[in-house]
Amino acid sequence: MYEFFPGNYRWSYNTLLSLCAGGQVGDVALVHAELKDRVGDDAAWHEAWARLARLLEQRATQAGSARSAADDWFLASLYHTISEHFIPPADPARLASYAEVLRCFEQARASAPFRLDRVEVPFEGGHLPAYWLPVQDGSSAGRPTAIFICGLDTTKELWFLRARQAFAERGINALFIDTPGIGEALRYGRLVTRHDYEKPVGAAIDWLVQQREVDAKRIGIVGSSLGGYYISRAAAFEPRLAAAVAWGAIYDYHAVWVRRTTVGGTLATPFFQLMYITGTDSMPAAMEKVREFRVADFGARIRCPYLLMHGADDQQVLLEDAKAMFDVIGSADKQLKIFTGEDGGSAHCQFDNHLPALHLAADWLADKLGAGR
Repeated sequence: MYEFFPGNYRWSYNTLLSLCAGGQVGDVALVHAELKDRVGDDAAWHEAWARLARLLEQRATQAGSARSAADDWFLASLYHTISEHFIPPADPARLASYAEVLRCFEQARASAPFRLDRVEVPFEGGHLPAYWLPVQDGSSAGRPTAIFICGLDTTKELWFLRARQAFAERGINALFIDTPGIGEALRYGRLVTRHDYEKPVGAAIDWLVQQREVDAKRIGIVGSSLGGYYISRAAAFEPRLAAAVAWGAIYDYHAVWVRRTTVGGTLATPFFQLMYITGTDSMPAAMEKVREFRVADFGARIRCPYLLMHGADDQQVLLEDAKAMFDVIGSADKQLKIFTGEDGGSAHCQFDNHLPALHLAADWLADKLGAGR
């Protein structure tokens, strides 16, 4: 994996994340020039990316068209997202920074030349915030649909910015949703993560089947990083899912963290992020909360078509985990794709070159859901 900040995986990885979600090399160069002599100073990271985001806001207000403004507002939201990543949860700046993400994203939605609705999915007496991107070809027929689930430290805004219209252009509606432990559901709804992810996914499906654009028999799901565990759990216990894509293997999440806290391991986020999403105040307590995050416990129950994508040089999750995870999946229609670098990014979730993986996921899901029919 190319390191913008040699020796600092976390900073380099998140810089690559900005690029795979639409960040511009010239913009990133501005941040790099500001940060290259302050490597490891997370306060400086926050300030530099926030400054870049404000620069994009200025560009948006000066744009020559609503379409151009939307692009700039989406970039401003992205850069605020990257800015927010390493702020401790107890620091008021964390929520203030995420509020900027949402504000800019709403400005982008208002200017965008396509329909992208903000919706609320009912869930356990509250709701899960989401963005709904239906196929926009003028047809009233029910379409295949994909639910997009985030990982340890991503959000529905970032998921949209990574995928954009890649699925909609293939005839697949898209629901980008913040579920327990993620985005607004965590930050404002205070919903921490849970092992039984078929429950929030089931709520999303309940909402989808009420939409006229949705064919209830052709609903798939895509999960990135920790989302790979979430979607696997859902695929095992939610029979309404017709296909599943795990973009990154999470075979035994407790074991991953045991490795990281004993023999060592690479992290793209500070340790406090696990405590944040589990609602705990110590690493032992946080690790106990994810003890049941094991695909081996239910993998044999998965019967729908299943795609697992992983990087050959993933420094966060072992390649052996991906192979073990694939072996326990019960589906007769399953595929394991290991990206080597030449055919797509070999790092975690292909953030070092995500486009080939995005293409594979979108094409595979379009095929399994019959998007051309």
